[in-house]
Amino acid sequence: MNRDRIERFSFGERLVHWIVGISFVLLLLSGLAFSHPRLYWLTALLGGGPTARVLHPLLGLVFFLSLAAMFALWMHEMRLDEGDRAWLGAIRHYATHDREHVPPAGKYNGGQKVYFWASVALGIVFLSSGIPLWLPGGVLGLGPFHGGTVNVMRLAHYAATVAGGLLLIVHVYLGTVAYPGTLGAMLHGSVTRAWAKLHHPAWTRERPEA
Repeated sequence: MNRDRIERFSFGERLVHWIVGISFVLLLLSGLAFSHPRLYWLTALLGGGPTARVLHPLLGLVFFLSLAAMFALWMHEMRLDEGDRAWLGAIRHYATHDREHVPPAGKYNGGQKVYFWASVALGIVFLSSGIPLWLPGGVLGLGPFHGGTVNVMRLAHYAATVAGGLLLIVHVYLGTVAYPGTLGAMLHGSVTRAWAKLHHPAWTRERPEA
């Protein structure tokens, strides 16, 4: 590794991240296609309406399994501590790039950790609400699910989709437009030492120069 760069993500971590991200985008677009007739044209991204209906729940399984893998990889690093709570208390300064008033972040800042746990929670909602919609007749001894239950699960599924879509927009914006250089870490696994000192100074101090 070049002494001016620091490894941030392993290949396995990046692979899991991109599987989660791509599967969610495809789920979001196909889900929107099913939500309103004017958006039905989006099913063309998955080969048309009938094919999209088959692939949507299967992609849901891919998403949930990869999310579970991501949880196993990062759950320990994503525990919130006092430093993270202080960082979250200064989030308005972070948003305005007032770095002098933002506590030094470790490898992940408080916002990234909250995003991680929100993603895990939404993944659980997607799975628990998606099964009754996919298999209303029941599965593994559960069900058949009654019409009222299916309607509630459909509402929960849509609500989680809206929340997940908004979080995705914020995630992409912060990783590209707001803080340039962030996306590169997920593309090739490393960041410049200057970027690390600027955004994650506490983590950088733990990384000796090669």
